[in-house]
Formats: sequence, C-alpha cells, structure tokens
Amino acid sequence: MPLAKYDNLMQSRRPGRSENFSMSARLQHRAASPRALSGHAMVKSPAPSAFDRIRKSLDGYFAKAVNARKRLLTEPYDAKLLHAWRVNLRRITATLKDVAQFSDDDLDDVHAYLRECREATGETRDIDILVDETLPGFVEKHAPEENDIDTTTKVLKARQAGARTQAVAALKKYDLAVPMRALRHWEATLEPPTDSMTRKLASSSIEKHYRQLVKRAEKLDGGQKTLHRLRTATKKLRYTVELYAHLFPKQATGSWLKQLADLQGHLGLAHDRLMGRKLIATAAADDAKAPKPFRRWAKRTAYDASKDAMRSLSKLEHLRHYWRAHAN
Repeated sequence: MPLAKYDNLMQSRRPGRSENFSMSARLQHRAASPRALSGHAMVKSPAPSAFDRIRKSLDGYFAKAVNARKRLLTEPYDAKLLHAWRVNLRRITATLKDVAQFSDDDLDDVHAYLRECREATGETRDIDILVDETLPGFVEKHAPEENDIDTTTKVLKARQAGARTQAVAALKKYDLAVPMRALRHWEATLEPPTDSMTRKLASSSIEKHYRQLVKRAEKLDGGQKTLHRLRTATKKLRYTVELYAHLFPKQATGSWLKQLADLQGHLGLAHDRLMGRKLIATAAADDAKAPKPFRRWAKRTAYDASKDAMRSLSKLEHLRHYWRAHAN
C-alpha cells in the first residue's frame, strides 16, 4: 500500500536533503517482503517477461540520466549531455504513471521529484539552442548587413555562460539515487503482472496518449502555448509506444515511432524558433533594432515548421492503430 506521499516536493523550489529524507522514509516504512529483500536477485528466467523488459528499459533511462549528470559535474560543460539528462528523465516521467497502474501506489512522489529535476535545467537548454543552433542558422542564411546582431549575441553568450553555471549548480542538488531505489523497491515488492495484463495496460496507455495528441492538435491556433501542449503530447505518445514496442509487431511500432519522430522534429523546430524570438527580445533591450530581422525570420520559419508538423500529423492519422486489437 502507498505510504505518505512526498507532499512538500512541489512546494519547495530547492530540493535537497528534506526531499531525499522523505523518499527514504517511503522505503524505510514499507513492510519488507521476500521479493523486497532479494530485489532483482530472484530466480533468473531464460525468457524475461514483458514487465521485466519494461523494468529494464526504465532502469536504462535512469542509468543514462545518471551518467549524463556525472559527466556534467566532472567534465567541461556539454550541451548534448544536458539534453541526454533531460530526455531520459522525460522518458521516465512520460510513462511512469501508466506503469504504476499495476499497483495501488501511483508513484507520485517519484514522478514529481524527477519532473522537478528536469524542469530545473529547462531555461539553460533553451538558451543553448538559441546561441548554438538557431542564431548560427540565421546568420548563415542572411547577408551581413541583415544580421547586425553582434551586440545581442554577446549579451546572449554571457547569459548562456551564467545559465550553464546555474544548471551545473542545480544538478548538484538532484541526486537520482533515492528515486532509483524507490522505483526498484516498488518493482521488487510488486506481484509480477502477466504478459497479458502488461499488453492490456500498454494498449490502454497508448490509446490514452493518442487521444490526447488528437485533442491537442484540434486546438492548435498558431500560439506558442498550444504548440507546446501538442509537442508535449507527441513526446508522451512517442515514449509510450517506445517503452511497449516489444509487446507488438515490430513493423507496426516502427512505423509509428518513425512518424512520431518526424512530427516531434517539426514541432521542436517551431518551438525553438518561437522561444529564440522571445529570448532575443529580452536580451536586446539596449539594441532594439538589431534583432528585428531575426525575429521576422524566426516567426516565418516557425510558421513553416508548424505547417510541416500538420502534414506529418496527417500521415500519422493514416497509420493502423495496432494496439487496439489488444485492448480487451
């Protein structure tokens, strides 16, 4: 049964010892069972169950996030490592609540903590994309007289350096060891679901996220908020299909993953251009005229990327809904 939930997690914006203590308490006060005491060292099966493969995937996401964090704290800053940290945490948070339906413990405390970990570095990721990708892309495509944004670029690079320092400092506060232990304890004490149960849960999860994507696509109005919501729904569906891919025909899941990646790419480009347009305006207070060509270009290319996303979404809607055959 679930115990006291990590109630103060989202109330505080400075997670640290108190949060780790709360999640540790979750482990200490749970009744131990033979499965809990032995953990993953149970009798080995030559053919892992469907749930075992899901568990292995979640453990893999954790391991990749831990490795990215370790390298960011010990090596020179690398934007790709920050991206790896965020993507693998997203893969867990996008699917964890669905997986938790196998028990009466919704794992809200673990989910909330990991989401907090990811969000702490979001601003740094946005400015990395603007300075390292979007601005160079603009400069490459325009004549020198049209991209006189040197002053703004210097301001942004200074802000980027500060944001990177803050991101590394924030990472020091987010130790993933405790949520990893909490998840593994949950896995170890759970009555193993059958492959049939796992397939049914996978089908209902995919259907739920697909319906959410369609609903948000219908509300797309050209604004950044609705674009962001559609992009989030696309990620959740993609990572859900990915997590349960081993349960369904490879060709069917492959087609969906390929098209979802294409859709996510167009939505991501539109988001990056709109976010870059917003960030550069705040960085150009003393040089207001300089970023105008950039802002026009960012708006136009965001619109083009949104149109490409709609074409990609249309192709997605024509794919076979393979999971529905296993819903009951």
